[in-house]
Amino acid sequence: MARYSTKPVALHQLLEQNSLACSAQHTQLLRQLNTELIRFLQLEQSAFCKISTIKAGRLMILCQSPAWATRLKMQRDAILANFRQKILPELAGIDIEVSPNLQLQYEKPEPVPQKDLPKISEQAADYLLAAADTMDGKLKEKLQKLAELAQRRSTTN
Repeated sequence: MARYSTKPVALHQLLEQNSLACSAQHTQLLRQLNTELIRFLQLEQSAFCKISTIKAGRLMILCQSPAWATRLKMQRDAILANFRQKILPELAGIDIEVSPNLQLQYEKPEPVPQKDLPKISEQAADYLLAAADTMDGKLKEKLQKLAELAQRRSTTN
């Protein structure tokens, strides 16, 4: 008389069956494929196309314009060979579709606003020049440049 009808299962097997772990692996794989696609197309960021899903061993690439879809279709075999070699050897094929409403949002660094630099008075510039006269080498050059900058600002105002 067996008390339990199923045998114990190893923990790693249970975790492999977890849908959350599978979706995390799927997301990581898509991220790697998108990075490799950007590298292959020699772009800084993929603002025109992205890999959306993998279903039944086929990769789906969405493009914003027909021009990009045509470019990708012309390079489909090279992209497929690259992906098979570097990331996913069991990849069966690539499907390319145009989706004009595709929103490719990437975090772009916001431009840093230019701050008003502190203004140096003419008197401070004179002190810098006097201090530069007693110095040698690079420090003397730096102090003189700083004083000249202060004097140029005062003449432009």
